[in-house]
Amino acid sequence: MNNREIITLMHKLSCRHLGPSGDWVSVFDDNDSLDKTKFNQLLFSSINSDTVLIYCNENNLAESSLEDAYSIVSEFIKIGTVNLADPRFTSQVEVDPIGIGAKYLTNKAIKQD
Repeated sequence: MNNREIITLMHKLSCRHLGPSGDWVSVFDDNDSLDKTKFNQLLFSSINSDTVLIYCNENNLAESSLEDAYSIVSEFIKIGTVNLADPRFTSQVEVDPIGIGAKYLTNKAIKQD
């Protein structure tokens, strides 16, 4: 998937900025940086795919494996809120720079052929 496709999908299908209705959990450690264990627990419990789309803004986005997502998100979180989704948009994760993250399911999933 190219960058333009990721941008279009994130703008169209993402529930970006979940707000207070989310089931928020702490994903930072005591040093105010992304905790790998907490982040991976959130990510692996919500994304049911080997691939994840990662979006911070139109210049900071990626398609990656679940195993590599932590290193990308730990850099993007310094810039702003990071949204992650499986390629079909059945589940999504939002990580906020204040150190919290939430997972949610969406009814806007891309239908399989």
